[in-house]
Amino acid sequence: MISYGYERVSTKDQNLERQDIAIKKFRPEIPEANLFRDKLTGKNFDREAYQSMKIILEHISKVNEGKELIEVIFEELDRLGRNADGIKQELQWFKEHNICVRILEIPTTLIDVNESNKWVIDLINQILIEVYAAMAQQELEKRSKRQAEGIEAALNRGVKFGRKPIEVKAKAFEEVYMRWKSGEITAVQAMKILELKPNTFYRRVHDYEGQVTNDGK
Repeated sequence: MISYGYERVSTKDQNLERQDIAIKKFRPEIPEANLFRDKLTGKNFDREAYQSMKIILEHISKVNEGKELIEVIFEELDRLGRNADGIKQELQWFKEHNICVRILEIPTTLIDVNESNKWVIDLINQILIEVYAAMAQQELEKRSKRQAEGIEAALNRGVKFGRKPIEVKAKAFEEVYMRWKSGEITAVQAMKILELKPNTFYRRVHDYEGQVTNDGK
């Protein structure tokens, strides 16, 4: 059996000792070189130690050709990550590379596997994938519901969405507008002076000219 372990905490001040003890208690013979540790958030999977472990596991999986069982041990599954959909994808990756995922907090994943029952690895990994697929969908639905409720509550409070309008003092705009209309500067130069994009500039022009017309009536 080829064993690897992964440990993660979210910040540099947190301690990995508890996870380290748990993994070594389960596999006392695991080499120190086969333990990978990150002190980074679990929001994404772009973590140096985790990615290094995957590169090694992928190589071993190719050369091993099923001769030995390859396992990767986590104390808890949220040490892998905190995003259910992302965890599901990672579990799928382990399954495709014939790597047995051991979660110390989930006894079902700790079943002994040998030549006669290697199919158990696929079963365990598939169960974990299905569980996290369901959790990912549930998370998505909850997030959409919370977002819709939040928008509705904000609208009821009079909150306006969208980018905050760029503030340009009326006098400054009028001066630049007059220079542009007289041909002293081009529209592009006017936009640059006012720091406005074309659509915003012409909308302001339209509003300004409408105001002037109304004032002159």
